[in-house]
Amino acid sequence: MTPAGRGLYILVNANAKRGGRRIAVQLARALPGASVRLTRTIEEVEGWLRTIEAPRCILSAGGDGSAVALLNALDRVVPKGEPLPPVGALPLGTGNAWAHALGARKLDACVKALAKAPGKLPTRRYGLLSCNGVLTFFAGCGWDAQVLDDFRQQVEASPSSRLAKSVWGYLSAMITRTAPKSLLYGRPHVIVENLGDEVYTITARRELVRLEGVKRGTILYEGMASVAGAATCPEFGYGFRAYPFAERLLGFMNLRVYDQKPGSAILAIPRLWRGSFPLEGMMDWFATEVRMTFSRPLPLQIGGEAIGSRITIDYKVSDREVDALDWRMLDVDRGAA
Repeated sequence: MTPAGRGLYILVNANAKRGGRRIAVQLARALPGASVRLTRTIEEVEGWLRTIEAPRCILSAGGDGSAVALLNALDRVVPKGEPLPPVGALPLGTGNAWAHALGARKLDACVKALAKAPGKLPTRRYGLLSCNGVLTFFAGCGWDAQVLDDFRQQVEASPSSRLAKSVWGYLSAMITRTAPKSLLYGRPHVIVENLGDEVYTITARRELVRLEGVKRGTILYEGMASVAGAATCPEFGYGFRAYPFAERLLGFMNLRVYDQKPGSAILAIPRLWRGSFPLEGMMDWFATEVRMTFSRPLPLQIGGEAIGSRITIDYKVSDREVDALDWRMLDVDRGAA
């Protein structure tokens, strides 16, 4: 009898807040045929990846930061021009935006589904983007990055509080920490410059329209911005559909600029969370390469990880696309078995 999980390789972040070592042991027990590796450094990840041959799927067990780390390690290990192996995301982090966008449910349900799927796993082609040279599925400057930083500081201040780590803690950080900072410093000015070829936008009827006359060097937007970023993933964690159209056009990334005063933005949070469109102050484009230049250094987040402040951000659709584990289809296959 084939052991459950055969051909699966699971990367567990030893630094995960939910207990990396404990999760690694649980995964190894539930999927005895899988290779489960607990790692602490990117060097350990890359060394482990070089030993893998013909995997059914390589999964990251962690948050969006762990998934981004795996994708970048694969990008360095797998020669250019060769396809990346199938990948997947097990939700073990805080926001789990990419895992949820791929249809993942709770960790236990995902593990049980993998244990009952001995054959080829269902996948979907997923586009990626590069932000200042880092492979990811979303990144941005402004409120989103500042909220992440404020949320982490709030969690560190109350490490034992479950509420502080929840979606309500996220909202609390936004209202009590991020909004006052925005009032104090004001909204920055941004220039969004197209560095690729064709660019599309989306109408109020949600129809894609190619912008005529746009070429390299065309300024797509110049003005104030509360949030400015790019994504190929519609979610931002906790079910926040920050880029609801990110999957509409494979081979393009969804750019979004949102400009509103803090008070108006707070009132619009429920609609922003649901991905409502259109909203006042919101602009969307689909492009292959852009540069955003801000009037002052702003915090930047890549895949939900704060990486410091930047004035200029380069976004580019990556030549790398991945076949990502489609948890929704895995559930369908499991039900039919």
